[in-house]
Amino acid sequence: MDYSKLIMTAIKNNEVVNLLRGDIGYRIPVSQFSADVLPTEVDVILVQCFYKQKGIIENIDILFKGALESLIFSCASDVYIALLYFNACVFQEEINKATFLIEKEEVANKLKQAIKTHEGELMDQVEFANGSVKLNPWIYIERWNEKYMKKYGFSII
Repeated sequence: MDYSKLIMTAIKNNEVVNLLRGDIGYRIPVSQFSADVLPTEVDVILVQCFYKQKGIIENIDILFKGALESLIFSCASDVYIALLYFNACVFQEEINKATFLIEKEEVANKLKQAIKTHEGELMDQVEFANGSVKLNPWIYIERWNEKYMKKYGFSII
């Protein structure tokens, strides 16, 4: 797949949020061996469409951060997708592979507000645009929160 073309198409069509969501035309199929229910291959999109485009596409970091924020202030499934990207960003930063950084505490505070708003759905299930359903995403949210509390001193719930 030509990820440069994919991100350029998303930018041209003002559909960067759609790319992050894995909407039709932007979905990167998740490995059949993945035990998790995901709307798209989050790590691939983050690395190939954003990190590897730093220095090639002007303001790619700003485009990513803006799209991430749009997801955060949307519906429960989008909040969960934003959290998946947040986790991926933190991991890439930890292994020194991120070509740009996010303001972890700032994003975490926004996620915290959105998670509180959609707490009921996140404790039950979220349905992604492709029809797949993630049951009880709250278990993962609590697990990730534990990590962030221990390692970084902030909470997302």
